[in-house]
Amino acid sequence: MRYALGVCLLVLVLVAPAGAARSGSPTNKALPTVVGALRVGEQVTGSSGIWSGSGTIAYSYAWNRCDALGGGCIVISGAVLPTYKLAAADLGKTLGLTVTAKDSAGTATAYASLVGPVAPQAALASIGRPVVTGTAKVGSTLTVSVGVWTAAPSAVTYSWLRCDKTGRACAPIAGATSSTDVPGAADAGHTLVARVQATAGSSTQVTLSLATAAVAGGTPGTTTTTTTTTTTTTTTTTPTTTTTTTTPAPQPGASTRPVVTGTAKVGQRLTGSTPAGTAGTVTYQWYRCDTAGAHCSSIHGAVAAKYLLVAKDAGKTIGLTVNVTPGDGTATPSYASLVGPVAAAAGAASTAQPGVTGKPVQGQTLTAAAGTWTQAPGSVAYAWWRCNANGRICAPIDGATSATYVSAAADVGHALAALVTATVGSSTQGALSVATDAIKAPPPLAPTAPLVVSGTAKIGQRLTGAAGTWTGTEPIAFHYQWYRCDAGGAHCASVHGATAATFRLTSKDAGKTIGLTITATDGNGTKQAAYASLVGPVAASAATLASTAQPKLTGSAVQGQTLTADAGSWSTKPASTTYAWQRCNVNGRVCVAIAGATKASYAVTAADVGHALVAVVTVRAGTATAGAFSVASAAANA
Repeated sequence: MRYALGVCLLVLVLVAPAGAARSGSPTNKALPTVVGALRVGEQVTGSSGIWSGSGTIAYSYAWNRCDALGGGCIVISGAVLPTYKLAAADLGKTLGLTVTAKDSAGTATAYASLVGPVAPQAALASIGRPVVTGTAKVGSTLTVSVGVWTAAPSAVTYSWLRCDKTGRACAPIAGATSSTDVPGAADAGHTLVARVQATAGSSTQVTLSLATAAVAGGTPGTTTTTTTTTTTTTTTTTPTTTTTTTTPAPQPGASTRPVVTGTAKVGQRLTGSTPAGTAGTVTYQWYRCDTAGAHCSSIHGAVAAKYLLVAKDAGKTIGLTVNVTPGDGTATPSYASLVGPVAAAAGAASTAQPGVTGKPVQGQTLTAAAGTWTQAPGSVAYAWWRCNANGRICAPIDGATSATYVSAAADVGHALAALVTATVGSSTQGALSVATDAIKAPPPLAPTAPLVVSGTAKIGQRLTGAAGTWTGTEPIAFHYQWYRCDAGGAHCASVHGATAATFRLTSKDAGKTIGLTITATDGNGTKQAAYASLVGPVAASAATLASTAQPKLTGSAVQGQTLTADAGSWSTKPASTTYAWQRCNVNGRVCVAIAGATKASYAVTAADVGHALVAVVTVRAGTATAGAFSVASAAANA
């Protein structure tokens, strides 16, 4: 760890950069965020963050393309929407999002943490940012998570960067290459970012964590240059009229949204509820929006829990924002699902919003109900819409016209709603469903613990493989394949027909090591292979000495740390035991001996980083000698 001058889940509070606002202008309470798979061709989505201000707050957006360390940022021409599709020009780059908020008193700017570098199409990619926990203060320990990836990483390495107050223009911190870091005096006044490098199969990709708050304590360092010129340019070149919306910042989700009840028809009254668990002063503001939930305008004087629909509302959607102010005076807004389009006074109308059932996770099926109407519909049609995280600013999803919809990668970070259109006689009327929570990326398909093979490594005996528990989208199915390898775990060949959870050892296996690969397939059709530690070498059928349980390792596979092997279990009590450590590929196969590593304990070196380690334990009982591979370590980290 690093501590200057010689000398987990609490998420850091992110603060707006100092000096970004003029006196009396909006105040940023939580920074903007960006979600989505960081891969060319994918769409990422930015939020405006959380703000307080005078009256209605409007937001405009500007995306920036920066180098891998967040320097040399340029404004991306035309990228002024909350969403942005990653282009070939973004490959290997990081992206920044600048949000400008405007109210009746002025304007202010806030910056999302950098995302990226952007991966190629079909490559390993980050789909959930690493998060730094701890207090951003000199002398306190910070810890970064691995994040979420399109495939479960087999190896992860870390490095820490010192950045300016906006989380950009970063530089590596010498020696800071652990998942934890202790800020020193040189970090004071700077934000810190962890660079996480993941390897899965033959693919390696890096991503940046969310930036910390500016490090407190000590004397501000001078090792990083603040790029105020770049960020000022970004702000001034953003056309504030292009993407202006009065929809406030995203909040937790449908489960915490206020509920609006009533008939969506001119002359009828809508009633908004207070969010569950509310404590504090509650205020209301109703909005009139277009049919897509965009271009919302606050309705003058509509600040009570009830709102009477008027002629101006016909054909419009209606939004409700509820602000709760607890004793500390900090208002927290939440957003009801859009209601409408509002029916004319003489037409059929929705009396209760259609509901949506299903998990808000990519790949899961959502189902919309028909809702209830003032008259029984002769027929009902459906069209699914993709909205921002507040359930507003929606757009139709091509081809999604049934009562059910399977959420896709493009939906991650968005709320979804179904527009239900009822036909009554010769007239039709639509009603937007309650919006879902923002769709989450599916959990990565990966085992939560190493695969286990049990049994005696001797001809005629049966080995049993256990898949254990996995993360992923249910249901998860498993396919087994056993392999016969040489004594070093190389030149493996699949054993024909050996596709059950058990495998009976035959004469062909004598002196060989045995491998097991389990391939999982989850409910989204995602496949992921995992590898059990090698078992063997297999003893002859007449042997009096054979391994009955693999030796195990204790300790950490981290450079500078120590691993220790036990002796395992044997069919006859050994009189003596010797050890020989081997360095293998990340799957624990294709191993080679490590010169001089012949003790029960082994100190992990730089040469081991990215490799699994095993101990070959050799025992003697009488005149008999036998060996056994230990359970493999995880891939060693620096």
